[in-house]
Amino acid sequence: MKKVMLLWLVAGSLLLVACTPSANVPLPAHEKSLSVHELPNGLTITLKEQHALPLVTIQFWIRVGSRNEPNGQQGIAHIFEHIWFKGTATQPVGSFHRSVESVGGELNAMTSHDWTMYFVTVPRDKFNVIFPLMVDLLKNPAFNETEIEKEKEVVTEEQRFQYNEPERYTDEQFGLLLLDSHPYRHPIIGYKDTILSQTKETISSFYDTWYVPNNMNIVVAGDIDSDEILQTVSAAFSDLAPKELPAIDFPKEPPRTDVRYNSSFRNVGYAYSALGYIAPNARSPDKYPFIVLNTLFSVGDSSRMNRILKQEKEIIVRGNSVYAPLMDTGVFETLIVTEPEKRAQAIAELLLQIQRLKTEPVTPQELARAKAVLLSGNLRSQEDLFQVGFDIGEAWVRGDLGDYTELETRVNAVTSADVQRVAQNYFTQHTLYEVKPKP
Repeated sequence: MKKVMLLWLVAGSLLLVACTPSANVPLPAHEKSLSVHELPNGLTITLKEQHALPLVTIQFWIRVGSRNEPNGQQGIAHIFEHIWFKGTATQPVGSFHRSVESVGGELNAMTSHDWTMYFVTVPRDKFNVIFPLMVDLLKNPAFNETEIEKEKEVVTEEQRFQYNEPERYTDEQFGLLLLDSHPYRHPIIGYKDTILSQTKETISSFYDTWYVPNNMNIVVAGDIDSDEILQTVSAAFSDLAPKELPAIDFPKEPPRTDVRYNSSFRNVGYAYSALGYIAPNARSPDKYPFIVLNTLFSVGDSSRMNRILKQEKEIIVRGNSVYAPLMDTGVFETLIVTEPEKRAQAIAELLLQIQRLKTEPVTPQELARAKAVLLSGNLRSQEDLFQVGFDIGEAWVRGDLGDYTELETRVNAVTSADVQRVAQNYFTQHTLYEVKPKP
């Protein structure tokens, strides 16, 4: 299944567009009104009518991810994501996939640090065919031990691949170095020993604990009649009983006061360097200034990283930065790939450009360009029905649907002073992990 791995978020490509001199970027209006309902058992139902195409996306969002895993069970959230597709008493293994394919639909699932999501997109007239099957999978997973053992092997192979892929390995080691104790430091997929040690009992216990109505959002978007869909979804889930969720005291990860460094040698041709900082979490008022900062730093050919490090100085092969505003803490990470002999120069230049964000105000032109990149990219993404549902679900997980409905207003409210302020507050002492070619 498709996962959200470190680099911390799934990031879509954003096409650079011409900017105006104004720092506020008006774009054509895109209707983002939502119909949000909560059942007596705590289940959230979020509906979005969008009639451009005769399609509907059905997304089941559960506010549980790798952050909720007990120590020693790293990877269990992702394992259950696989198990969800493995049938029920009335759906043999593989039948759900065949049902979706037979109506011309697509399906997949994702696991993140903060959430797990299952989705199907089908023609609108097939909603009543596929939706009951999804409900059955969510309510009645079979937990077949043979299938569990098969999926553990599948996940272990995925983990092995990630360990051997140099950029993912660099990123994974960066997370372990940056964070001291929060579960975010662990890779979402887990480790070989924690994956293989999970049993039917541990997986079903994890499901029973977190897959409860007061921890779920059923998002349906597309060519729908909201009243009809609300009635159908409510009837399907009204029998589920709510449960009290475990209280977890997540450790704090403040901005670092010391430089952290580590490295390793591997059989690689390039050098891989991940450099970053603790950043604002999903609920912080500093989130939007940091989103703009990250955009102007590495998104698009005119961003600072691409323009200066790659085009002008030619000291990196490729590079990007990611800002992940997670629930409990945020992470800002840059990852650059260089020729070994240019590694030190590239890191020095990277740190210089980060320092410039602290000491030099962003120009109105650069600020406007970053906002245009963000907002035009978001506008285009709303043509993809899956992305509409995804943006709604992720905003719900963060506890603020305004991340979806008020994006343009919030981005345009960011000033040059805001960008400089968050750079000064969060870019304190960096963390750097490097993978170098073996001598």
